[in-house]
This record gives sequence, structure tokens and C-alpha cells, in this order.
Amino acid sequence: MTRILLFLALFCPLFFLFTYNSGYGYDAYEYLIIGRTLSKGYDLYDFILTKSYLLYSSTNVLLSLLGGYNHVSISLLITLLAAGTVVASWLVTRVLGERTALLSAALTAVSCFFMEMNFLEPESWVAICGLSAFGVATRQAGKENWRWLLAGVLLGVGMCFKSVAAFYVVGFGAYIFLLTLVGRQTIGQMLTRGPLVLAGFAIPLLLSAVYFWMTGRLITHLEWTYIYPFGGYPSHTLFLAKFFVKLGWFLALLLASAALLTVSRFRAGFVQTPAVWLALLLAVFSCVSLLKTQASHYFFPAAVFFAPFMALMLDQWLMAQQQRTGRLNRNLVVGGTVVTVLLAVSVVLYRPDAAKRFVTLADYSGEEATSAFIRQQAGPGGKVLLIDNAMHLYFVSDREPNVPFIHTEMQTTHYIKSHPDTYARALADTSLKLVVFGNRSSVIDDSTALTEPTNARAIGQLRQGLQAYFRRVNSPEFPMTYYVRKSQTP
Repeated sequence: MTRILLFLALFCPLFFLFTYNSGYGYDAYEYLIIGRTLSKGYDLYDFILTKSYLLYSSTNVLLSLLGGYNHVSISLLITLLAAGTVVASWLVTRVLGERTALLSAALTAVSCFFMEMNFLEPESWVAICGLSAFGVATRQAGKENWRWLLAGVLLGVGMCFKSVAAFYVVGFGAYIFLLTLVGRQTIGQMLTRGPLVLAGFAIPLLLSAVYFWMTGRLITHLEWTYIYPFGGYPSHTLFLAKFFVKLGWFLALLLASAALLTVSRFRAGFVQTPAVWLALLLAVFSCVSLLKTQASHYFFPAAVFFAPFMALMLDQWLMAQQQRTGRLNRNLVVGGTVVTVLLAVSVVLYRPDAAKRFVTLADYSGEEATSAFIRQQAGPGGKVLLIDNAMHLYFVSDREPNVPFIHTEMQTTHYIKSHPDTYARALADTSLKLVVFGNRSSVIDDSTALTEPTNARAIGQLRQGLQAYFRRVNSPEFPMTYYVRKSQTP
């Protein structure tokens, strides 16, 4: 306990500083903007949700408790989620040994820096729920049937944050089948445990569905929580090269850990530890989400379960070296040096300036002038439409659009297909006072569908509406292209 507390005392301030200096990232702005609207009279699904509903509602509740939507509170929330993941990793992997648990927690902590957990990503919640389910299923205390049911419930809660938690359920199913295959449980136990996990998983999802059915939003809930994430979101490899460069250190350690399985004594330790089988299966099936996109945060739910496997193999290797040389401390130094070198190489190859986040303090004072400028242009109660990488200005100015989406990403392209006149109606609406574009040549965020007929027509409506109702203004006070309604003065 003392060691993990000391580790957290080092990790939390460093991660808080790193997070505070990182800004929020593209995805996190959407979570924050929609989360904040819940305190202003909006309901869930008044805007398109790119993740499951519990991310937005929990963000709103927790930030209200932590002090509101300011940089310190947001950074604190993100740090608490990262620390929660590290603690969960340590707690649930203690069944593998104390040193293995500490190594697993350390690998998880380092992963937080490299896998975008310094932004408000739902994968931290998914990882906490998955680790908790792992811990419940692998511990020996308590009634067995209730443990498997509770594990399923925890996975269902994770699904209420992001749909990728469903892959953990597949991992649990593979584990239960594997236990039967190798004779570690009976067929009767398999036929009991599997349905219990599924039943537990279904409980939070059914309760959510009942709630949204009672409030008249069931179809919308089903579309954005299940139908679009699994069937509509297009696959791409835009981040593949970045993935290998940024996570090269982790992949190298994973390959080295797997290579140790070729040695009989290390393989025997793995075979005799069923809990790590479950961890490895959960990790492998979590990687299925990478078939959609290779953003580094997509790998985090897998990384937190590769970490126990890697930690177990490293622990066994350290014990073997100690038995051979009698020098454990020296081997720890050598191992730590190797990991540090791998981390340094990944940083240098990916983004060397990220190291500055540990030694500087971000200055957000310019946001006040930007916020005041947008409010002045929009007027009291006026709506704004902020397109592509101007989207973050919704958060800065605390204003909302008169369309049901915050960004113009792939979800919006999907929405436009069934609502083709959205832009035409939005620009004709006199409550819309200001339109701002970022500086990307693709006009909208979803560059993969610029020539898709429905999307191309919508962009045409956007341009026509700007020409009919708005006037372009260039101002030294504001660096982006913006348009004000023609009845306004600049």
C-alpha cells in the first residue's frame, strides 16, 4: 500500500500538469460542450452524441462538484480518472503478486501519457469498468454466481460510456470457454457463468433503454449508442503511422514479453495463472476497435490488460535473474533504463515539444477576449455556427449552435443523409447571428466524404446560405474567417 501511495503522489501532480498544459483535444471539446448544455436546460440527444450518454451526464455532474467548467476543474477530473485507472490496475492484479501489480500499475500510468488519457476520453471510464469486472471475476471471495453477474453489470456500465466495452464481453466469453476446454471448469459452470455475464451486461443497457423510451428518445438513443458506432462509422487508416510511432515503446515491450513465452519456465508460469489468460483475452478482443481507427486512445482499453501480462512476464524474468545473479536491484535499474530509452525514442519520433508540458504552465488568458468578441458579434441570446476546427470556440464562448451537432465529423455526415436541408434551415433562421470557419481547406471536419452527394449538396446549401443571409468580415481582432448576418454591423 505504501508503494502505490508514493507512486500516486508522484504520478498525480505530473499528470495534472501535463493535462493542464495539453488543452482538451478535438473529442474532449465535444464532451465538454454537450455536458455543459445539460446545466442550461438542454436534454441528452438534443445534440448528436458521438459516445454513449453516461460520458456527458457524468462529466456534467462531476465538474459541477469539482468547481465547474474551468481549466483547473477539468484537468483535475481527467487526473482523477487516470489515477482511478492506475489504482484499479493495482488492486485487481494483486492476485498475480504484489510486484506484478505494481509493475502493471506503472505500465498503465505511463500509458496514460502516450494514449491521450490527458484528454477527457471515455476510454478511462471503460478501462476502470473493465478492470473492476476483471477483479470481481478473478477474486476467490464471495458467492461465485453473484461475482459473474456483477462482472457483467460492470461491463454494461462501461458500455454506457462507450460502445467498445462490448468487446470485453466477448473476451469474457472466450475465457469462460477456454476454462472449460482445458478442464478448469465443468460444462455446467460454463453454461451458468456465460449467461450470468450476459445478463449482468444487459441490466444497465435495458435500464437505459427504458429511461429513454419513457422520455421519448429511445430511437435516437439506439441509433447513436449502438447502430451507428457498430455499423455506420467508416473505417480508415489516417492515424496508423502515428500509432506505431507513438506507441512503439509499448509494442516493443509487448513483443519482448510474448517472446519470453518461448522459454519453458516462463511459459509454465503463464499456463499456471488463469487470471492472466483473462487479461490477455480482454486485451486482444479490445484491439478489434482498431479496425475502425488507430487513434492511440482506442488502444488504451487493450493496454490496461496487456499491462498485467507484460508485468507478470517481467516479474518472472526479474526473479529468474535474481536467482541466477543474486542482484535484483541491478536488474531493476537495467530494466528501467531500457523502458526509459524506449519512451524517449517514442517521444522524439512523435512530438518532442510534448516534453515542455512538464515544465511550463499554459496561458489561457486570451480566451477571455475571444469569448467577448464572439458574444458581441452574436448579441444577447444569439446562436453561432462554428465549423471544422473553430468548433472549440463553442466551449470558449459558452454559446450553442441552432443545429443538432457540435462538429462536422462523420456522425454529422451520417445525420445529413436523413436531414439534407439542415444547413439551409439553419442559415435562414434569424437566431443564427455568427458563422465562423477554421483554417482547413476541407471546409468541414469529415474530409472522407466531401464528394459524397448528400454531403456535397449540404455544403452547397451552406455556401448559398452564407451568400444570401451573411456578410464576410475580416477583422484584426479575430484571426479566423467569420460571417455576420447582413442586418448586423461589424
